[in-house]
Amino acid sequence: MRHFIITLFLMLAIPLTAAAQKDLSIGRILDGRYKKNQAVTDIEVVGDRLREYGLTYYHSFTVKGDDKIIQEVIAAFIADEAKAADKELTKVGGKLISGMYRLKYDGNTNRFLFFKDMRRANQKQNVVMVIYMEGDTSLKSLQRKFKKKQ
Repeated sequence: MRHFIITLFLMLAIPLTAAAQKDLSIGRILDGRYKKNQAVTDIEVVGDRLREYGLTYYHSFTVKGDDKIIQEVIAAFIADEAKAADKELTKVGGKLISGMYRLKYDGNTNRFLFFKDMRRANQKQNVVMVIYMEGDTSLKSLQRKFKKKQ
């Protein structure tokens, strides 16, 4: 019975946190439409595993080899820059390579959006990743915690 209650809670929590993404352009990418696409790895996490990071929700979306979806991800991330309270972008030759946004939010929870373009002319990678997170942590704290884990 306990397992059922926990599962039910998680099923209810994911739609509520996913709703927070709907006001973002990246929400079109993270809405589940690509879950069955072989080029996409779509991971959502809620619960205790996130507590040490000060997070309540984590959603990563990685696309490999599908240029149409890759361009959608890049365009959506760039469009969400207008909603960033804080940002850090890395560009090489004018091309966006990585970025981090702390998004404006009316509640007590911070929202974060990370982007990484792993495509390189001299490598055979054609991969782009975007990560959306929510929690009561700060951008600097997240950066420190993730660097420790690497």
